[in-house]
Amino acid sequence: MELAVIILFVLSIAVLSALWGRFEKRRAANPKPEAGASSGADGSGGARPARPARPRPAPAATGTSPQAARDAAALLSADQHRQIYAALGQGQPVKALKLYAMFTGAGIRASGAAITNMAAHPQPYVRPIPDPESAAKPDTAKPDAAKPDAAKPAAGAESEAVREEEISKWAQQLRPEDFLKP
Repeated sequence: MELAVIILFVLSIAVLSALWGRFEKRRAANPKPEAGASSGADGSGGARPARPARPRPAPAATGTSPQAARDAAALLSADQHRQIYAALGQGQPVKALKLYAMFTGAGIRASGAAITNMAAHPQPYVRPIPDPESAAKPDTAKPDAAKPDAAKPAAGAESEAVREEEISKWAQQLRPEDFLKP
C-alpha cells in the first residue's frame, strides 16, 4: 500500500510538471503586456522579453506548369512516352521517375520535377517536326551524308506509311459493339 502511494505521488508530480511546462511555453509564445508592469532593461521586475519566433519557410508551391510538362514530354519518343504514362496511370511514380531518368539521362531532381509536371498536366505524344532550314541545308562537314544513296529507300518512312494504312483500315471497320465490355 505504501508503495502505491509513493508511485501515485511521483506520477502526480510528473503530470503537474508537464502541464506547467506547456503553460510556460504558451505564455512565452503569446506575451501579453500587463497593466502597471514595466519592462525595463534594468531588470526592475519587468516581464521577460519573449524569444523571437523561428522563421518558418513559406509553403512550397506546386511549381507545375503545362509548358514545363510539354518540354519534359518533348524529350521522349512515342514508346518512352507510353511507358512513363503507363507507370503514372498504374500509380507508380517512382517507376516513372526511374524510366524518365534512364531515357533522358537527367538527374533525379530534374526527373522528379518533370514527372510531377507530366502527372499534373498530362500531355499527348506529339511527333517532333523537323526543322525545314536544317533539312534544306546539308551538312558541309560530311560530304557523304549530303548525297542520299539512291539504292537505299527510306525504310522508316515506308514502314510508317504501311502502318498508318493498316491502322486506317482497321479503324474504318470498327463497330459500336467492339467497345462494349464482355
